Amino acid sequence: MFYIYTKEKIAKVKFSVNLTAKEVKEFMGNNLFLDYPELNKDDYIVVESNEVFKHPTYDSITNTIREMTRNELIEEDIEISLAPGEYIENKKLKSIPQPSSYHTWNSSTHHWDIDMKEVKRTFRHKFQDILIEKIFGSYEYKGNIFQMRDYDEINFIRVRMALDIASETTDIKILKEALHDLEISVTPEMEENLKNAMKAGKLKDFLKTLNTKWRLQDNSVTDITLEDTNLLYLKWILKFITGQNKYTKITLEIEKAKTVEDLEKIKWE
Repeated sequence: MFYIYTKEKIAKVKFSVNLTAKEVKEFMGNNLFLDYPELNKDDYIVVESNEVFKHPTYDSITNTIREMTRNELIEEDIEISLAPGEYIENKKLKSIPQPSSYHTWNSSTHHWDIDMKEVKRTFRHKFQDILIEKIFGSYEYKGNIFQMRDYDEINFIRVRMALDIASETTDIKILKEALHDLEISVTPEMEENLKNAMKAGKLKDFLKTLNTKWRLQDNSVTDITLEDTNLLYLKWILKFITGQNKYTKITLEIEKAKTVEDLEKIKWE
């Protein structure tokens, strides 16, 4: 496909020839102006292309047709798409850098606006995510890496309740069922020890020494005493309280902040 353009600042397609170069040579004697003898070839530019230029202009330096630049389009009052921060003044393209990623461009006033209330909300959400990561992240206890997930907390509570209830019962059958729920096998020898502990009033102390299975962060399983499950849960509760106190302090700093720079200085340390 051949397009014949005028040599103008706003170039126009004078005519087109829907043939290949081979066909032009074969059927038109290699003369694209065959049907337009009145035209002077030197006044036009021939472009072989499958598509026409959207905003063609004649480049006298290179003697070619090309697309207009953005500035050329503006000079000719041709509408262009503007990026945030750009505006046109006296047929000149102006650009104002974005002060921060939290500023939004106001195309009417040609200013970067900022909603500090919304920005503060964004920062609170960011630190909420950090809080959750801190609370439900991994922590070490006696050489093992534990992680508190939703079902882990339920397991801790279940073990604690079972331990409290079992330590107060005088029914060996109920006690054995409770230990079975904790996946603790009661052998005849252990049953005898349980009875002796009950008689001596030291059942709870004895139960604390028993091992149960516990899943670690890497999904491996380890033995852990019932007493350690309580200590682990206490450690997590203290970790939770520490995290909440830190988050509360940060939210107060966020409220006091006047600028984005103030907000960006706030760190979880």
